[in-house]
Amino acid sequence: MKKILITGGLGKIAKHFVKNFNHKYEITVADIVTNDDVFTDKVRIEKADLMNFSVCSKLCDGMDIVIHLAGIVDPLSESDEILETNIKTTQNIFKAAVEAKCKRLIFASSAQTIESYPTDIQVNKNMLVKPKNIYGVSKCFGEALAAYHAYNNGISAICLRIGAYEFPKDFTEMNARDLSAFLHPDDFNQLLIGCIETNHIQYEVLNAISNNRYKRLDITEAQEKVGYLPKADAFELFRLKKE
Repeated sequence: MKKILITGGLGKIAKHFVKNFNHKYEITVADIVTNDDVFTDKVRIEKADLMNFSVCSKLCDGMDIVIHLAGIVDPLSESDEILETNIKTTQNIFKAAVEAKCKRLIFASSAQTIESYPTDIQVNKNMLVKPKNIYGVSKCFGEALAAYHAYNNGISAICLRIGAYEFPKDFTEMNARDLSAFLHPDDFNQLLIGCIETNHIQYEVLNAISNNRYKRLDITEAQEKVGYLPKADAFELFRLKKE
């Protein structure tokens, strides 16, 4: 079994993945707050402050893969805390993963890295970043740092620009942009499996949305590089829910 560390391990993205695949991997989840009742006994849970590098070092020791989901998610705030926290925790966990000789980093980036493009433009990975908020800026930093380590320090890195991740049962009224960037949790789980299992990747930035009729982000690279096969179409899914 591959040994996987997931930071932000009690967030909704991590919980959905871990509950479905704790039988397939030896998983450790780390979060600033913990709840021992969330997972089965197979899953190791660690309370961890990623602002502390020595904590990150202990977490990464012996891991094959680090999935970094932790951070402040707030596209509306311009608070300095977002940069301070997201940059420092990302810097710490990436450095610790490199020093521990982990094989791969998987970084939760965001569609917010490109959100200053007009909404009628489909964005691909080769277009320059255009963040619309400080949160997006912090994710641009993570992508650049992952590239630095991948090209200079011998670790494979994949950055996933995550769209509007939402469970259909939690449907809220979404505008056309949200629908075009929708990411079904099951689709994202399948993308994560591809990122974990695909060999011979040095560095990639992959867009992570579902198979929506109109796509804010181009998912061609994700399909070609890691075999991504999204099934959900937000425009069909939420039209049916409203009916």
